[in-house]
Amino acid sequence: MPPTTDLRATLAALPLVIEEVHGAIAPAAVRSYPGGVRPSSGVTLAGGGFVGHGEHVGWDDAAHVAFQGRLVEVPRGRWRVDEFAAAVAGAPPYDRAALEAAAIDLALRQAGKSFLTLADAAAESVRYVVSFDRVPDPVAVARTHPDVELKLDVDPAWDDATFAALARLGRVAVLDWKGSGDVGDHERAHAALPGALLEDPRAGDAPWSASLRTRLSFDAPLTTAADLDRLPTPPVAVNLKPARMGGVLEALACATRCAAEGIAVYMGGMFEVGVGRAQLRALAALLCPDGPNDIAPLLETVRPARLPVDGTAPGFS
Repeated sequence: MPPTTDLRATLAALPLVIEEVHGAIAPAAVRSYPGGVRPSSGVTLAGGGFVGHGEHVGWDDAAHVAFQGRLVEVPRGRWRVDEFAAAVAGAPPYDRAALEAAAIDLALRQAGKSFLTLADAAAESVRYVVSFDRVPDPVAVARTHPDVELKLDVDPAWDDATFAALARLGRVAVLDWKGSGDVGDHERAHAALPGALLEDPRAGDAPWSASLRTRLSFDAPLTTAADLDRLPTPPVAVNLKPARMGGVLEALACATRCAAEGIAVYMGGMFEVGVGRAQLRALAALLCPDGPNDIAPLLETVRPARLPVDGTAPGFS
């Protein structure tokens, strides 16, 4: 496991000069997003002849309009990254995450360093999965995404034949229950796909089997590192989403705890369509290059076996 504690401290201590703050709303056409258009906006922090970028992941137009309106309140001046993060800590989590990412990007560029070289890590590619929402026939949809691994939103009503057909694909890495199903549903899926992680199954009165617990992961409950203490049972892995956690620093704090407790991590996306997706890949390259990272290309039609990562250029991504 990379030295996440040292990296977090090093990132936090980077000096940062912010002279200007700009933002722009830029929706993107994404077939898999409800309605086919992903609302999106970005923030740019500028200082000393450099710029840093962050992406806001609000789910609707109103969230992005509100974020852009709040940029006038973003403080300027000389900071450390952790001081700036503390100064915007009262903002909504998606705001904080976008601003913190832009601050880290700017600070790295001002220092002439890349995210991966700062961490003394080398990675050329990242494993990823393609995820899609709950559908009546997941096998048919899976066949439209050939030659890549999959993360599926599970319908507890799927029958044994469906799980058997998914198993024959040999590409299902994660079954995402989104808080649904009962223990019997979870055990049935695990029996058919014993190598897949079971993410966010709903805890019930009966315990999960010892075998299932070796494939148990959590996603939605994690908004801070402290949330690890509130999980219904110790997981084998967790899905870290910096945007939901309010920024990279908290995600690194959680990754550090996971490393100490023997919990694997993988990175999850929140429909980032711009610089935020590239930054997720940089984080995944550091923390979990071989994990089932939900960071697949959304706008590109070509999906390679692994995603290439260039960790040499200054900046976050």
